Amino acid sequence: MSADQIFSASLPRYFSIATGRPFLDDLARGLTAAFKYSGFEPSDAAIYLPTRRAARALSDAFLAASGSRAALTPHIRALGDIDEDEFALLESDATGALEDELALAPAISAVERRLILARWIAEKEKVYVDGQRRWAGAIAAADELGKLLDSLYTEEVDAAALDAIVPDDLALHWKDSLDFLKIITEAWPDYLAETERFDPAARRIALIELQTKRWIETPPQTPVIIAGTTGSTPAVARMMKAVAGFPFGCVVLPGLDLAAPDHVWQAIDEPHPQSGLKALLNALGATRDNVRGWPVDGGEISTARADLVTMALRPADASDDWRAWADTVKLDASAMIGALAGLTLVEPRDEEREASVIALKMREVIETPNKTAMLVTPDRDLARRVATKMRRWNITVDDSAGAPFANTRCGNFLRLVAVWLDDVSHPANLAALIDHPLFGGGLSSSDRVKAHGKIDRALRGLRPARGIDGLKRRLETKYPLEGVMAQLVESLTRAAAIWPDDEASFAARFDAHLAAAEILSASDDEPGEQRLWRGDDGAAGAQMLANLRDGLALIVHDRPSEYADIFTRLIAGGAVRRRAPAHPRLSILGPLEARLQTADFVILAGLNEGVWPRDAAIDPFLSRQMRKNLNLPSPERRIGLAAHDFTQLAASPEVMLTRAARAAGKPTKPSRWIVRFKNILSGAELLDDIDQTAQLDALASRLDKPTSVAHIAPPNPRPPARARPTKFSVTRIEKLLRDPYTIYARDILKLKTLDALGEEFDARHLGSLFHKVLENYASEVPAKDRSVQIARLESLFREHAPAFGFEARHEVFWRKLAHDAFERLADWDAQRRTLGAPCVIEGDGMHRFMLDGTEFTLTARADRIDLLHDGDAFIIDYKTGTPPTMSVTKKFSPQLPLTGFIVEEGGFSELNAAKVFGFEYLSILGSGKKSGAAAAQGDDASSSIAHAREGLFAILQHFADEANSYPSQPRPQYQDDFGDYDHLARRRERNAQGGDDGGGGDE
Repeated sequence: MSADQIFSASLPRYFSIATGRPFLDDLARGLTAAFKYSGFEPSDAAIYLPTRRAARALSDAFLAASGSRAALTPHIRALGDIDEDEFALLESDATGALEDELALAPAISAVERRLILARWIAEKEKVYVDGQRRWAGAIAAADELGKLLDSLYTEEVDAAALDAIVPDDLALHWKDSLDFLKIITEAWPDYLAETERFDPAARRIALIELQTKRWIETPPQTPVIIAGTTGSTPAVARMMKAVAGFPFGCVVLPGLDLAAPDHVWQAIDEPHPQSGLKALLNALGATRDNVRGWPVDGGEISTARADLVTMALRPADASDDWRAWADTVKLDASAMIGALAGLTLVEPRDEEREASVIALKMREVIETPNKTAMLVTPDRDLARRVATKMRRWNITVDDSAGAPFANTRCGNFLRLVAVWLDDVSHPANLAALIDHPLFGGGLSSSDRVKAHGKIDRALRGLRPARGIDGLKRRLETKYPLEGVMAQLVESLTRAAAIWPDDEASFAARFDAHLAAAEILSASDDEPGEQRLWRGDDGAAGAQMLANLRDGLALIVHDRPSEYADIFTRLIAGGAVRRRAPAHPRLSILGPLEARLQTADFVILAGLNEGVWPRDAAIDPFLSRQMRKNLNLPSPERRIGLAAHDFTQLAASPEVMLTRAARAAGKPTKPSRWIVRFKNILSGAELLDDIDQTAQLDALASRLDKPTSVAHIAPPNPRPPARARPTKFSVTRIEKLLRDPYTIYARDILKLKTLDALGEEFDARHLGSLFHKVLENYASEVPAKDRSVQIARLESLFREHAPAFGFEARHEVFWRKLAHDAFERLADWDAQRRTLGAPCVIEGDGMHRFMLDGTEFTLTARADRIDLLHDGDAFIIDYKTGTPPTMSVTKKFSPQLPLTGFIVEEGGFSELNAAKVFGFEYLSILGSGKKSGAAAAQGDDASSSIAHAREGLFAILQHFADEANSYPSQPRPQYQDDFGDYDHLARRRERNAQGGDDGGGGDE
């Protein structure tokens, strides 16, 4: 038929624009001609499309169809399909629309609905679980419950029907689920009735119903067209049925398969691309015979690709035709030239390479004047990867989904502030906050950088006491609080002072949080409210948070520490759409946004099961049978809608299909659609004609491939003799044996390691605390009573614990271990004192000596040296970890033998030169047994000291020679797992390349 017959065709008027055709262009051209023949102006007509993006694109199509002449376009409205994330209210210019709007009660806001549901969920959890509300989880559950509510309203299922689907043999957890669902079967309807408001989804359906009713009562005498929708809600389907019967109404379906044989049509199931349209025809009381092809005016476009897609995606019960099709194609492959022309399949090794291939093709497209490209994927991570890779060529691509607000500069800063306010002295939280570009602290940019460096250094090691005062005390130990530091601390103090006490409401915390964020974001020349809320993300955040504020009184949280998690959950889902200039011929769209859109080159990406299509959603509240009993759509229904979007796009003239063979380091499963394409083309021996994986993967790999690769040998620094250290502690000698490169980096390059930010109290800090306790205890004359000795040790422990970071919260982990240690230490000390008395307690010793004309200094810090009754010395070293064995001590742990060498040379001022009778490691937290520990007495001790002295001279002479290097961990059998300077020595890179673990230097 021709365009002049569109409004003169017999009723009801159902049309379909074939798959592979440019839907909106065909629609605009056909309607432009039909308006002309029927005597209507375009502005007389009302057109309803599924999405707002499609509505905007249709306006452009009408402009192109008019020859770019200035003209009024039809009234184009968005209906919104069932799978839209946001429901769009129906708008109409028909008479009575305002009355329809006013006749209905107002809709409750989406924020209020979300928080009301979350509150009821939190209260139920409080009753069922442990008396605590968990609001962050309750908000997530409320989002899922809201989806069920939307589904019930959209499918026009009375929530009360849930009470009728409880068979006796139902599993207990499903019965509990139905009891939980009383929130929406009883509480929610009562709340709406009490507040005299509508649920948003219910009001939308009611508006559509009122509009349909008004049209039926008074059929419009001007054109009304519903196009591009699959009518997946009953209310929209009834509206479509009514419109198709109007004097100048028609319905235009997207890609209904009018040529499928009857046996194929009958075999269509829910995951099939045509399932939505098949269900719609049933709802309309129509068959395919009632649907006409849309008149095409604007040149023929080959449907060969669409035919291939249709064949590949045939229902499983009708796929027996594949063999005959493949045999036919083998006999005459020329029939497939049109179908395969412009079709490409690429399966790169991982998601990173997939993004590179896509970016490369998009870059290639813009080399052709006026050519457009469109990436369509539901994988937002992949979309962001591609957008980022396009910046390689300074190209900005518009991503229709925008960026999650929580991950934008403003959203991230607000989350950091929320976490910091819960614990203002936490070093890592504070360092992350100050490092954020929105943090001002009342400082200039350069001063903020300086302050951040000081904060970073001051807060290394054990975390300070909680609270702003604890933070100040720690900073004062490192830097005077003046100038830049004074200004920074003043800003932090003002922000922390706003945070309310534990009894405050969530709304009060919310307001305090935003006020603190504004204080902290202020710079020296710009107030915080300007810096924080400017830009696309700031404006979007301000609007989102303003919408949230009215509903915050509904949140009743039990623990203030929950605030940051609740806030993060509240802002989850918000998106920021950038208004920055983007390339006009490139776009990145989700499947919904791409509906009815066209481009010269279409890339369908992320085609893996679970991504596109997504896995069939598991309803957390209703089983499959329950949903079926309620006449709710099955989880496969969305797969069918996704399949329809895929087929419409895959039939475009030039298409590239991509998927990553691995994602997140794991093998992926190709999309069922890709599997079908490969199976049917493999059967016809045509798969190689479209598979360009090898070519494009190789091309993409060259983007980052260096022109040459130089093998870097392990570091073997050989500094001059004058730069080499001549002063060593006994512990550094062990490091010189095990990892000479550490000595080079620390003592020659002067690179000092830093403690971690805000370390938590652990066994290492407990060991330092015990050292202090034993230092004090050994200097006293102990009581004779064992219980008094133990009590004294415990008293010293309590006295010094705060200085070492031991708090009440650590009691449960360490108190029993400490008490057991006190008992063993009291017994051990009493036994030692029968042999002699402590002479050196945490004392320093030193011995200077000459080797080959160079003076060396050896130092030691002894935990304890006892002077025995016969005048000999006995050396004790405390260990909280596992002490070394004698075999290791002789070779690579010479600490105590070398300390004995210093003692015998008179290096400790508290002692004259004395013979060392023995030494031992005392395991503070161990069982008290000496087996396996380095302990020696008499001749064994003398032999160990002599051996250590000889080894000391040998290794010092070795490294005094400029010809010898400082290799990185040259002895594999004695390597450390985590060396402080391994990253400088590129140890991990060498290991990854299969290189030598050792430094390759001299032994």
